[in-house]
Amino acid sequence: MHFNLGGFSLILFSLLPGFITAQQLTGLQFSNFNGVHAIYSNPAGIADARFRKHSNILTTAVMFANDYARLELPFTFKQWVFGAVPEDYKNNDGKIDWQSSWIKENLNGKPKNLYIGVENRGPAYMNRLGKNGAFAFASRTRGSFQLNGVSEPLIKFGKSLIDNQNQFDQITDSRFTMNFNTYQEFSFTLARVLLNRKSQYVKFGGTGKYLMGLGSGYIQNNGFDMKRTGSSSYLVNQSDLSVGYTQSALFDRFNRGIYQWSVPSISDIVGGGIGWDAGVIYEYRPDRADFLTSSNRYLWKLSISLLDMGSITYGKNGKTFKIENQTPVIVNIDSGFAQAFAQGIDSGLNYVRTYAKDKMNYQEGSGEITASIPSTLNVQFDWNVVKWLYVGVNWSQAVVSRRDIAMRRPSSLVVIPRIENKWFECSMPLCLYNDYKNIGMGWFTRIGPVFFGTDNLLKSIKSNSYSGLDFYLGISTGIGSRKARKSN
Repeated sequence: MHFNLGGFSLILFSLLPGFITAQQLTGLQFSNFNGVHAIYSNPAGIADARFRKHSNILTTAVMFANDYARLELPFTFKQWVFGAVPEDYKNNDGKIDWQSSWIKENLNGKPKNLYIGVENRGPAYMNRLGKNGAFAFASRTRGSFQLNGVSEPLIKFGKSLIDNQNQFDQITDSRFTMNFNTYQEFSFTLARVLLNRKSQYVKFGGTGKYLMGLGSGYIQNNGFDMKRTGSSSYLVNQSDLSVGYTQSALFDRFNRGIYQWSVPSISDIVGGGIGWDAGVIYEYRPDRADFLTSSNRYLWKLSISLLDMGSITYGKNGKTFKIENQTPVIVNIDSGFAQAFAQGIDSGLNYVRTYAKDKMNYQEGSGEITASIPSTLNVQFDWNVVKWLYVGVNWSQAVVSRRDIAMRRPSSLVVIPRIENKWFECSMPLCLYNDYKNIGMGWFTRIGPVFFGTDNLLKSIKSNSYSGLDFYLGISTGIGSRKARKSN
């Protein structure tokens, strides 16, 4: 097989099947019939839910985005998924003969970023409280791996280690951050209608969360100056590197919490914290628009919410340390470094820690790690054009910085035309995503209790060039509908 899976140029795509994580589920979140799912974009949304009771059985979402490399395949996504790849691209065993030439680098001199996320929404239940309120219980597991601001010279250095090419010469600008986080949450939501007067309709909601940390790790590189002096020796003129990680098998915990859809046991939980969401929704419901609007009764609505505020503290099993030097130091970095990280982040970080203690200026930390969850400002506007036709806009802005020790969801701006009724719905999100760097077109379909969609259909399905991938699907069911009335 000519495709060098150990090569750095392929790491971004070999990571994808191993991680699987979170996106915004834009089509689902805009639906007036999303029931308990409304709490994930604005907890006020369930105050006058279209169902008296609603439950989520299982929903999963995946997102992968990067601006460093793209995978250009000589066959289609459909052929790949359904096993119809032409024989010209298979080896003697009948498997795809992956070629490194299919990976194309985006070398434009700018720092590179990578985001991989997964979100599994477990059992959740919502119940109306009369005409003007509702409550909900929910659970979900989330995880993400992020690299932010990695310079092209540093990428070249990584390739020289992993591919044994020895093409690296010098790094002078290398600031970057790496974050890995995975956790389970249980939440309780209360929402209530605050104003229902003539055409003015206002509702408010809040969610409290108990957070159970399954694992966390970070690298904060504040810059170092390094030059190669031999095949594996380097002159480090200056360094400032902070590292922290939970003393646990991060990926094992990730797999147990995500793939097995399981609630972590007491032995799995290595951190804890509290989080919250809060939001308000204003709806404009003029009588003169009754002949235009659907049974939802609003002509337009504006939703503003703060989501995923809070953090998880790991104080028992954490390891933190700092490497810093202001005078030149000669270090030897061989293939063992790359091999350690190839075995997993835990293994790689342990290798760095052991090496730094022996060879560098090393400072042991307290071991306590506090990792923020993906705090976000979310603003939605929805216009009921006529009856079953809507056009919405969703602005999602990350509150946490790329430099923070935090899970961070990339910012996005989405326009969402959709057709919607109780039993059927479809929408086509037009997305400016990955911190407004990429453009995509998505699709969402709901048929009764079953739904599926993507925020990035063009890149995920229609094109043979992939720099990102996302999709989601699930089953949720409502019990008893409520007709929207002016008195509601």
